Amino acid sequence: MSHITSITIKNYSCGMHTAEEITCHVTTVYRTGKIKHCLFNGLSVAAVKEYEYIIDKQQCEAFFEFLSDEVKINEWLNDYSVPVCDGWSWDVQIRHSDHSIKRVSGTVEPPPHGVEIENSIRRLVRFKKRPWLFS
Repeated sequence: MSHITSITIKNYSCGMHTAEEITCHVTTVYRTGKIKHCLFNGLSVAAVKEYEYIIDKQQCEAFFEFLSDEVKINEWLNDYSVPVCDGWSWDVQIRHSDHSIKRVSGTVEPPPHGVEIENSIRRLVRFKKRPWLFS
């Protein structure tokens, strides 16, 4: 049976910004025990800041079990967007061991259990810069 190998959350600020300001955070948690957190501005295609963290394997495994068993992330709808003019949008990519990818997107409101997912990710490691996730 296929299992989740990583989750990537991209959060985009949709307000007015200067080109130098950070407008997007991309946070990936890998089942191997690595977290990658990248910050992007409006000028560069490449990340302007990149952080990598190593986390405890048991903590990591518990996080992915939480996503599968409690959140039931594979049952999410593909779109949780609401009509807005300003705010933020987010995209999630859930990669599986069978190489399939589930994509989910939304605006402003987090997906089901989104706040719990944010809290779980933020408890995995002491981030140097607080990641934008769903809110």
